[in-house]
Parts: sequence; C-alpha cells; structure tokens
Amino acid sequence: MKRNICFFTLILLFSQVNAQFSMEAQLRPRAEFRDGYRLLPAEDSKPAGQVNQRTRLTLNYKHEDRISAGISIQDLRIWGQDPQMTTEPSFGLYEAWVGLQFTDQISIKAGRQELRYDNQRLLAINDWALTGRTHDALLFQYVSAGPAKTRLHIGSAFNQSHNRLFGTDYEVNNYKILNFIWFNTNLSSSTNTSLLAIADGYQHPNKPEELNVRFTWSGFLTYQTGALQLRLNPAYQHGKTVTGQGISAFYFMTEADYSFTGRIRSTLGIELFSGNDAGDPGDKFNAFSDLYGVGHGRNGFMDYFTSFPAHTNNAGLINPFIRNNFRLSEQWLLSADLHLFFLQNNYIHQGEIVDNYLGTEIDFTLNYSFNSFTRIIMGYSMMFGTESMEAIKGGSKDELAHWAFVMIRMTPKFL
Repeated sequence: MKRNICFFTLILLFSQVNAQFSMEAQLRPRAEFRDGYRLLPAEDSKPAGQVNQRTRLTLNYKHEDRISAGISIQDLRIWGQDPQMTTEPSFGLYEAWVGLQFTDQISIKAGRQELRYDNQRLLAINDWALTGRTHDALLFQYVSAGPAKTRLHIGSAFNQSHNRLFGTDYEVNNYKILNFIWFNTNLSSSTNTSLLAIADGYQHPNKPEELNVRFTWSGFLTYQTGALQLRLNPAYQHGKTVTGQGISAFYFMTEADYSFTGRIRSTLGIELFSGNDAGDPGDKFNAFSDLYGVGHGRNGFMDYFTSFPAHTNNAGLINPFIRNNFRLSEQWLLSADLHLFFLQNNYIHQGEIVDNYLGTEIDFTLNYSFNSFTRIIMGYSMMFGTESMEAIKGGSKDELAHWAFVMIRMTPKFL
C-alpha cells in the first residue's frame, strides 16, 4: 500500500511539472419534507421525508494548452436505501471526455460531457436533479480572435444500446441522434445574441427502421443598459414526433431584470409553451417540448412543470412570474418568488373544457455562504392549486400543498 501511495504521489508531482492537473469534489446532501411536491396531496395522503446525497469527484488535466481531459465519477443515493454491508456497486461515470486544441480558435471535445447553452432552456446540466445530465457527444468549438468574441459550437451524438455487429436497432427510451449548432456573438457592448438549432431523432417504438426527427430553432437576445437587463427567447419546433405525427409548436420567454440597489434585484417576466387544443386537435402536434433543458426553478421550485409537454398533458403552459433577491449581508441571500400558472390551450376533463387557471406558487429560499466553497441552502414553498390543477395533476386543491428542504453544497478543491 505504501508503495502505491508513493507511486501515485510521484505521478502527481511529475504531472505538475509537465501539465496542469486538478482534482475537486462535490458533496451535496439534501433533506426534504414533501407534502405537495410535484403533486397536490390527497385527503388521506401522508407527508414524506428523505435525505438524498450526491458525491462527485472530478479530475481535470491540461497539457501545454493543446490537450485536455476530464473524468468525473459520482455516487447517488437516498440515505438508507442500501443495507450497510452491501456489495452492490454504486459509483457511476458522469463525465469522461478528451479535448484537442488545434489552434487558438479551433478545438474539439469528444466523450461524455455537459452541454449548457444560453439560459439552459433547451440544453442544460440539470444540476438540481440528483443525477445531473450529460451527453455522449462530439463537440466542435470555434471562437474568434476579435473583440466581438464570436463563438460557434457544432455538436453531434449517435447512440446505440449495446455492441452490435449488424443493424442499429436502438432499444433505449432516449434520442438515437442529436445534432445542434450554437452561434453566439456580441452585436454591441450592450447586446449579445445567440442562435441555437437542434435536430434530435427518435426511433419509432414499433418500427425499428423508422427514425423520426424533430427540429427546434431558438433565438436568445440579451440587452444591458445600466442596472436593467432585458432578455428575449423565442423558439419554434417542427418535424415529427416519435410516432411520426407532424409538429408545429412554439415557445416564448421575455423578462426584465433590474438591480434597484446593490442589495435588491428583481426579475419580471413571462414564459409560454404552446399546447394542443383538445377541443379541436387538428393534424399537427402543437405541444412544445423543452428537450434536454433545465427542469427545476424556471417554473417554480416545487417542480410541477419541469418536463414539457408531459406535465401539462400536452395542453401547454403560460407562466407569468416575479423573482426577487435580497442581499442581507455578505453571507446571507434571501429569495422570494411568485409564479402564476395557466394552461395555454384547451384541456378536456370529464367531457368539459377546464378553466385555464391552474394555481399560484410562492417560493422562499435562504442562502448562507459558510466559506468560499461551502453553502447552506434552505427553502420553503407553497402551491395553491385549483380544480383545473386537480384535473391535470390529481390530488385535492383543498389540502395544503407545501415543501421544504435544507441542503449543504460543498465543492472543495484538493489539487
């Protein structure tokens, strides 16, 4: 054992001379009280409690600014889910990629990696989720040498379920192909814009030879003037669903972010996902999908609406919101958010079209910075649902729907 430790130490010392090597961790235990999280409670339902934990170790390597690599492993668990002396393996691979820098402007990155763009509405790392999200992909990256800092990313992924000698039958409930292009540039010192085009293809569940491709086009514009920042994000979807139905769907988000003082910041906005009209379905599928984007937080912390179009039964969503941050001190940050939820299109329940208003959510979050790499985060949320929310989600609007959590997030750097 001593010999192995000495050998590993020599490897690290040698790598420091010829390259840059870093090792960091993330430890994130989170305790939750659930009595209306994701679903309205029923009259006879009982609150739930649990502690989940993510433990992640990340190794990064860089050699002479030309070669880089990253490996990240993680353990995911609910406290107590495994017997104390189990022999079942628990670690999984989160990231494993290699990067090649051909010139100062051009590079590629291949392997399992995080993909996040703009406000992460369509491609995100989903950090709140215990698992997070990574993709097995090849990524081409270009950055201009000029002051505009124009960036171009082209990504591609092709998935297989196991090692085959013939055919490409993909038996996993996931995309079979993913291709995207992201272009970002500064139009001026105050304006930044992005264009994102995504094509993801799914194998037909009953016809392995049929690949149905969906196309998503998204624009993202940010304008900064003084303490005010304006953000605009329209998107359009077409192509085919997994079963081959034609798609025509849209998304729209706009928000204004204003810093009143150095300690108070507010964001006022609205987000819209198109949905199907149950009263007049038509030939096209009109419900917009958020693809592989962020789930938690954008439409409230209670996660009633994190996967579109499934979480509104294809009826779409309109979400006016206001988010407020109050800097109480250097260590304490208080957030108070309000969300209103409406169905974007008609939804039929028990033979009748329901009222579009679903409910209101209030979220309170308190952040305490223990030190530079450790935070303690506490939150409490309430959902005030309506009969329409009952129709969409089940449960009872007359029961108190609330949720609370306490989380420690520690990200120490060992090397």
